[in-house]
Parts: sequence; structure tokens; C-alpha cells
Amino acid sequence: MKIEPTSFSQIPFEFGNFKKRDFASFVEGENQALIYSLNTIIEKEKSDSLYIWGPTGTGKTHLLQAACKKANEINYHVTYMPLKQYKDFSPEMLDGLGELDLVCVDDLEYISDSIEWQQRLTLLFNEIRDNHNSIIISSAVSPKNINIELNDLKSRLVWGQVYKIKSPNDELKIEILRKKAAERSFQLGNDVAEFLIRRSNRDLNSLIEILDEIDRSSLAAKRKVTIPFIKELIS
Repeated sequence: MKIEPTSFSQIPFEFGNFKKRDFASFVEGENQALIYSLNTIIEKEKSDSLYIWGPTGTGKTHLLQAACKKANEINYHVTYMPLKQYKDFSPEMLDGLGELDLVCVDDLEYISDSIEWQQRLTLLFNEIRDNHNSIIISSAVSPKNINIELNDLKSRLVWGQVYKIKSPNDELKIEILRKKAAERSFQLGNDVAEFLIRRSNRDLNSLIEILDEIDRSSLAAKRKVTIPFIKELIS
């Protein structure tokens, strides 16, 4: 059955800066093998399932959205589902998604208390395999340790490739923060980035939230982003 391409605007979830998240803006660090596997799936060199796991703030959502964006740009049929929001929707929304070229499922651990969603996701796995399509899943927990009641689903999580995303070291965090600052149209010196990492929660998501606040405050105050300015902001 022929289906129409799925556009970002048709997907019923909040995307935020979805269209800004691509592979070019992801600093891969020690995740070269993971990026290679993602591109192999996106370009349909092989149909597969891929499970990415690791702590919050390591870029899992970025990679899933980048995968959808790239697949959409080459006219494949794609969708992205952040399961943080699953309670707002019926599991019936998964019906027919097995016909898409690529399905990206983010934050799998959020459906640990919903056997209905687990059952429907198991069926989706079967449909994707039968149609020779691909699925990419992310979670904060490994497939071995994730709290999923349905054994049929747990077994399917390891059908394909499994990658633990590697957290960035401080040097890489500085590179990421400088890149994120450039995306927001301001410059962040190495000394300022190092100061932020020393003084703030080292979780990358927390650092980027601080970066957003710095951006807003520096524009409002019409000041350059310097260590003295950030000290004022933090105090």
C-alpha cells in the first residue's frame, strides 16, 4: 500500500527545536560506530532495529530526531514518538506505523507501567520486521535491565544492534557548549565554557539550559558573555 510521506507537522508531539537537531550539530566524541550504524539504517543499506541507551543529557533524543530529519529529507516515510508523552495518546496511534521506512521511539522506559503500550509496541516490531523496515529506540536503561513486564517486547529489544551512548568528557562538553552558543548567535570563549563546567551541574542538559538563560539575559542586558557576567547571573 502506498502511503504519503510523513511531515514533521503531522506528528502529534512537541518537537521544540526539532528541525535544528541534525547530525552536523551533534558532536560525536567516541560515538563514531553508533553514528555510522544510524546512517546505515537511514540510508536503507540494511533494515534493522537499533537500541541506544545511556544517561540523560548524552544526546539520545538529538540523535533520534536527527535520524528522522535526515530520512525525511531523502523522502523516506518516518515518524518520531517521544514516549514521555504517551499518556496523552492512545496506543492505537501505532497502527500502520510498521509500513513506514523508519520509526524512532524515544524514552522507552516511560511505558514500563503500561502493558497495553508494551503489547502494541511488540506488534509494531513484528510489522516493521515483516515489511523490512527499521526502528530506532532510545532509553536511559539497557535492554537487559529495563523494567518492561512483557517478555515478548524485551526479547525484541535485542533483535538488532545495541549501543550504549558514550558520555562526553569535559573537553567535549566545552566543544558542545561553544557549538550550541554559535547556534544561538553568540560567542562562548573557552574560558567561559570551562567556568560553566566547573561551577554548574555537569549534566549536559543542565548546562544547555544554563546556556539558554545566558543567551536571554545577555540579550536583555546587551552585554557580552564573560565570566564576570555569568558570576552575576549565577549569584
